[in-house]
Amino acid sequence: MKKIFQIALLMLVPVWMSAQVCPEYFPLKTGNSWEVTHYNKKDKAEGSNTSDVKAVTESATGYEATVTMTSFNAKGENEGSGDLIMKCISGVFYMDMKNFLPPSSMSENPDMTVTMTANDLQYPAVLTEGSTLPDANITYQMSSGGMVVMTMTVNITERKVIGKESITTPAGTFETWKLSAKYQSKTGFITTKLSSVEYVSIGGGVVKTESYNEKGDLMGYTLLTKLSKL
Repeated sequence: MKKIFQIALLMLVPVWMSAQVCPEYFPLKTGNSWEVTHYNKKDKAEGSNTSDVKAVTESATGYEATVTMTSFNAKGENEGSGDLIMKCISGVFYMDMKNFLPPSSMSENPDMTVTMTANDLQYPAVLTEGSTLPDANITYQMSSGGMVVMTMTVNITERKVIGKESITTPAGTFETWKLSAKYQSKTGFITTKLSSVEYVSIGGGVVKTESYNEKGDLMGYTLLTKLSKL
């Protein structure tokens, strides 16, 4: 009986170890950078985001990376920037939900008090076709003089892994996992609902996204247009 137990324990060790390995969904090395360009349904570029890895700190359970994201409009004008946190804890990758807020909300405003609560977007170490992923959300609130000026919430639900697909963008060709989800954002009395499809690669991050309205019509998409690794 003791020998059988020892064999079973040895068989479980690789499984336990693989669960602790942090997935490299994004090229999170200090100095690396990438650019994502936003297009409307008619393939016209409407703006872009650049992400620069500022620092990466390793820990016993994973790592935490600080990424500076800067947004530009269609004319190339800077619309705001801010730091996002991407981290891995015990084999689970977390993306900062601030990534889903408008660029203007990330810029500092000394006259406003900002509070945020969030459940960050999670990606497990191993994706499997047909599996579901945890929901994510963020509530962002701006106040001035003790009065709430704006409250915004974003909820991401029904996240599913559809399968694998090869995607080519101006940054190259990537083997990706195709994921689907439902989005709902609310600002004041205005509620917006849409669905999305994203293509996630190991080492390249999110290389493509597609946004659809409630009728299933394409609203726009993004592409990874530049990727710089040191």
